[in-house]
Amino acid sequence: MKQKLETIIVDDDILTLHYIKKIVKTSPLGGPIHTSENGKLAFQILEDRKDDFDTILVFLDINMPVMDGWSFLELLQEKAYKNKIQVVMVTSSTDPADKAKSNKYPQVIGYLEKPVYPQVFTEIYNLFDKNIVITKNKNAIN
Repeated sequence: MKQKLETIIVDDDILTLHYIKKIVKTSPLGGPIHTSENGKLAFQILEDRKDDFDTILVFLDINMPVMDGWSFLELLQEKAYKNKIQVVMVTSSTDPADKAKSNKYPQVIGYLEKPVYPQVFTEIYNLFDKNIVITKNKNAIN
């Protein structure tokens, strides 16, 4: 049975939020789409849905008010459902330190610099197409 995949898009820029939502809607990702303007609101979505999802794919911005992407990831580490969450960082940061920092979180499966393009979402979907959840091989070279 194919897993039920849901998506949460987290970005404080309303235009980016709607743009990514539109791309996800027209991509093969399918499933329910939730949006949030900061990490705190996104985390509330996770908490409200924690018993009702198989896998949630989170497109997460780094720099946001209230709760940034890093704080979201830190809080996620404390949750029992953390292994059911897959995160793709979507950020305007070109700082190599941010990309390196994202690698320390096992839920982070990708790092995209804005602007993002529709074909990227098809590639992300292909990661889930065979009913798999991506896990990091700690011995892999990044």
